[in-house]
Amino acid sequence: MTAKRPVGRPRQFDDDAERRLIFDAAYTALRDRSQDFTVADILAAAGVSTRSFYRHFESKDALLCAMYRRDAEWAAGRLNKRLADVTSPVEAVTLWIDEIFGLVRNARRAERVAVLGSITGSRTDGAEVVAVEAHQMLIEPLCAAIRAGAETGEFTIGDPISVAHLVAAAVLHAAGLAVPYRNPDVHDQATTTAFCLAALGTRG
Repeated sequence: MTAKRPVGRPRQFDDDAERRLIFDAAYTALRDRSQDFTVADILAAAGVSTRSFYRHFESKDALLCAMYRRDAEWAAGRLNKRLADVTSPVEAVTLWIDEIFGLVRNARRAERVAVLGSITGSRTDGAEVVAVEAHQMLIEPLCAAIRAGAETGEFTIGDPISVAHLVAAAVLHAAGLAVPYRNPDVHDQATTTAFCLAALGTRG
């Protein structure tokens, strides 16, 4: 028997390559045109078919949410890796604050944070949910550090999780990253760190 020929054009890219092309094209469009672009614009810029797009995303809004979630996962992964070898809760909190400020200290990363951050302030379907997920991923290492400090007595506080959320809110605001009301004036990192460690009741 003769083997059946596949229907339609053969795929040019595998799944990972398709998603990367779509993400890159969408980021450029979002940066240059805000959200004033269409799926057709992305297809043209990415060089992929309509079928390729809908293989990965149900809609433009789903794409935008996936972009935001992907970067949040990257940032959370970087945080966890950096805090993996800390020797004390104080060091962990200090490094967490440094990493958050690092999101705006580097010009390229700051631009990306601003561009993707515009998604959470829009009417994108699902944006609120993905923003909450992203926030939780970012503060989980901080929660773990403060919980550890409370257990050892290094931090003299009450409920460590409540305190961790308050510290996170202060740091994100100071770094200009509070969602949805972003602070246009970034505060000094050293002052912010000293304030947070004092709030934790650091011994010594």
